Formats: sequence, C-alpha cells, structure tokens
Amino acid sequence: MYRIGYIVSLSYFKGCGMDNIEQLERQRNQVLVSSAVSFLVWQGATLGVDVIEAVPGLAPIALFPLQLALILGAVAWVASMFFLLNFHRKVKRAGAQSVMRDELFLRNRALATMYGFAGMLVAAALLLALATFVEFSATIAVRTILITGVFTPLVSLVLLGREPVGQDA
Repeated sequence: MYRIGYIVSLSYFKGCGMDNIEQLERQRNQVLVSSAVSFLVWQGATLGVDVIEAVPGLAPIALFPLQLALILGAVAWVASMFFLLNFHRKVKRAGAQSVMRDELFLRNRALATMYGFAGMLVAAALLLALATFVEFSATIAVRTILITGVFTPLVSLVLLGREPVGQDA
C-alpha cells in the first residue's frame, strides 16, 4: 500500500529518475548507519571512561584505548554530520524532498521514534534493576539511556527502510 503512494509520487516527480531516487535512499541509509555507529563509538567510549574512573583499582592503562576510541568516534560523528549536510544538499538539488518523505518514510520514522523511546524505557528499567546490586553514578545511567535513545531510532529507521528481499515495487 505504501509502495503504491511512493510510485504515484514518483510519477509527478520530473527532475529525477527512479535510479537517482534509489541512490538517494541508499545514501540516506549510509548516512544514518555512519551516524549511529560513530555516535555509539564516541558515547560508548565516554561511558567506558566514566565506568573505569568510577571503579577503583582498574588499571589506568585501560583508559588509553577508550580515550582513543572517544576521539576517533567524535571525529567520525562530525564527519557523518558533514555527510548529512551534503546529503541534504543533494536532495534539494535533485528536487526530491517530497519523494524522499513519502508516507512509508514518515511511517518508518514514527515507528523508529517509538522504538527509541521504548529502548530508553527498557534501558532505564534495566539500570534500575542493576542499581539494586551495583552502585553507579547518575552520569553513567543518564549516558546509557541517552545512547540507547539516539542509537535505537537511527538503526531502526535504516532497518525499516530496507525493502524485503524478493518484493517488487
């Protein structure tokens, strides 16, 4: 049903062929994946540093790989934001804003947001249960919930946007 709306909206689109739209969709997914992975590396390393600093007796040598991952993840995150800006320019140049934001994409975006919120609730519940046995700072808890809240919808949007194998438009 959603694919029909997608094809109908393509029939009104004059400046761009189907191949270009599919290429833009693939690029959108690449940008989302690179953003998700770089954010996870960057903030996961920051979370690791917080955990190591909170636990007395852990070797300071363990901080170096985490700090390196933190720096590389932050640089990758900035690079993915530049890729995102470049992607938006390509979509505007192609005049494909309405085609890229069809009903299926809007539905997937709403579902991804819902999955992100549910992921944050699950993370909060797990951290609450963990707090019964282990003491940790609020910074660790908040960072864990936020990482889950950013990573989950990005990955969900990519997974929801993939066409099932063997399905024709």
